[in-house]
Amino acid sequence: MGHPSSPFRIVVSDLLHRTGERRVEELSAPVDWGVELSRLVPNQPLLVEVSLEGASGGVYASGKAVAVAEHACHRCNATWQETIEVPLGEMIESSRDADYPLDGEVADLENPVRDAVVLALPLLPTCRPDCLGLCGRCGADLNTGACPGHDEDSSSPFAGLRELLEP
Repeated sequence: MGHPSSPFRIVVSDLLHRTGERRVEELSAPVDWGVELSRLVPNQPLLVEVSLEGASGGVYASGKAVAVAEHACHRCNATWQETIEVPLGEMIESSRDADYPLDGEVADLENPVRDAVVLALPLLPTCRPDCLGLCGRCGADLNTGACPGHDEDSSSPFAGLRELLEP
């Protein structure tokens, strides 16, 4: 369960024994979620628009989460931000053994929303498909040009092979 004062906690007593009854909620809160190279921007709120529907054994929550994510390219380390929109659809159940259990008459959406958002973030973000990355020798960004002097390096163990390629 999330924190008792979490903005993702919604009282759903009016939906619990009324299958098919529906209510729409909009939530907004800053969060600190992410994976190594992709994170939600902490000073930008996560916006959640969710439809809660009474169902047998709990409440079905569906909708979307919208946030600004910041990524670092796994090849060249360039950073950029983009708005992501993540679909939501989870059952919040009365059973304590459920993946997302009700807390009495309260649906805590923090865990299902976090799981959906974090799973939508790329593990290896790439700034563009043809990104060349960084020079393994000096760390220069190869997208901005070649490294000076590395092509003629004779200390490479493969320098002798270069002679075989020359006419």
